[in-house]
Amino acid sequence: MEISIKQSKILKTIAILMMLCLHLFNTLDYKYLFTPLVFVGSKPLIYYISLFCDACVPIFAFVSGYGLFFNFQKEGKQYSVKNRKRLLKLYINYWIILIIFVGILSHILSHPIAPHSWAKFLLNFTALIGSYNGAWWFLLIYILLVLSAPFLFKLVLKYNIVVILLATFVLYVLSFYLRIYRPNIFQNHFLQWLQTNGTLYGCTLLPFLAGAIAQKDQWNTKVSILFKERKYTAIWAVSGIIVLIVIHGLVPNFIIAPFTGIVFVFLFNQIPIHPAIERFLLWLSDHATNMWLIHMFFYMIYFKQFIYSPRYVLPIFLLLVTCCVLSSLVINYINQKTLEVCRIR
Repeated sequence: MEISIKQSKILKTIAILMMLCLHLFNTLDYKYLFTPLVFVGSKPLIYYISLFCDACVPIFAFVSGYGLFFNFQKEGKQYSVKNRKRLLKLYINYWIILIIFVGILSHILSHPIAPHSWAKFLLNFTALIGSYNGAWWFLLIYILLVLSAPFLFKLVLKYNIVVILLATFVLYVLSFYLRIYRPNIFQNHFLQWLQTNGTLYGCTLLPFLAGAIAQKDQWNTKVSILFKERKYTAIWAVSGIIVLIVIHGLVPNFIIAPFTGIVFVFLFNQIPIHPAIERFLLWLSDHATNMWLIHMFFYMIYFKQFIYSPRYVLPIFLLLVTCCVLSSLVINYINQKTLEVCRIR
């Protein structure tokens, strides 16, 4: 059985929740932020869990590549037209957030982030830069992946997947090295922008193409068959996820994030989800994109003290999710009305 639309939505939602966990708790300088209750040695357990959560972007990219490749084969010549419409809807949603959280809220709160340069605002408006919110770096990369997807998917259909994965892996290692260890090669701003976004694209391409290849060769079905041959499938899958967390704790460098993320996807799909939890995650999936785009405004930029005020991990996490979802309800309403006025379906 391959990954269904429901599973894709749930996995993307899980990825965004992991992003929130990563950003909230991936620090050992937590004294003035939160109070951990469980420790592994001298470090909080939540630190290791949040460290594993750096697989959030690879998971999102993998599922996106998986779904877009399915659409590419299903929609044929209409794929590019529908893709442009998908991106337009994403941009409209993003523009609403930009206007509310940067254009309006920053002035109400008299925050330094308030735009004083039209050039900077327009560059953010086009998503060429994401200087108002650190989590926006992925927006441009995602757009580039979507735009380049038809070309990439033709390569997947034409060439040997081992060659493609090997070439993408080499590109990933090179991109990771330049991104982390040689991030400022150029003095020129434009060349520096090219390097930054080129390396981010190269790092994200591996899980994206792996998702497309997984859809093409039905990896999820093959993994599911292997698990069905064993008893206690859910226990094995949960144990596998725990092992992934332990491995990442032993190897804290996030160069392994795409690999832990991809394995997590297949393990997670073997775990039966209670119908009530499934309904909740599917409902939450309607707010996943907004949670990604706005959570940093709450926990870092505008309301950091408020978000961390509960002091304990779970209440902090739930408070951030609640703030994001309540805001998302407003954003989605405005977005829906905007699409209706513009007659975009």
